[in-house]
Amino acid sequence: MKTREWLMTGKDLLDEDIDSFEDLSPQERENLKLVMTELKGWATQDVNLVLSVMAEDGVYYDITGEPAVGHDGIREFGEGWIAAVPDFKPYIESFIVQGNRVVDMGRISGTMKNEFFGLPATGKRFDCQFCQFALIENGKIKYVRDHWNFVDMFHQLGWDCAMLNK
Repeated sequence: MKTREWLMTGKDLLDEDIDSFEDLSPQERENLKLVMTELKGWATQDVNLVLSVMAEDGVYYDITGEPAVGHDGIREFGEGWIAAVPDFKPYIESFIVQGNRVVDMGRISGTMKNEFFGLPATGKRFDCQFCQFALIENGKIKYVRDHWNFVDMFHQLGWDCAMLNK
């Protein structure tokens, strides 16, 4: 199956108006709005936008490394991603919102233009599956965990997964 042949939707849900998500309570809609803002921060390479919806003591756990804690840690992590992949883009196919929990899934893509947390730049593009869980507390994102198919990404970039053990 070719990349993107199996997409659930032909449109990126980040482009949708928050009011188009009709089956949500007002609080769930606000929680979804926070996560959409966070994702739009990544889509526009704007770490400040990501931080605007994160709790001061929030945790951002991407499967590629140790969790980033607090605004300083999240800023360092975010600036590292954006420096490595300046055209990084999430494409969101689906949202699941239940109370203060929001899950989104889709794809992430970009070009590895610079070093990626110690791994060499390749100049190659990647496009792989992605899923994120977010926990909202007191009107801010308290915890994010990103999962993505890093084996597929490594393969597309020409990296050996054994490099992760170094």
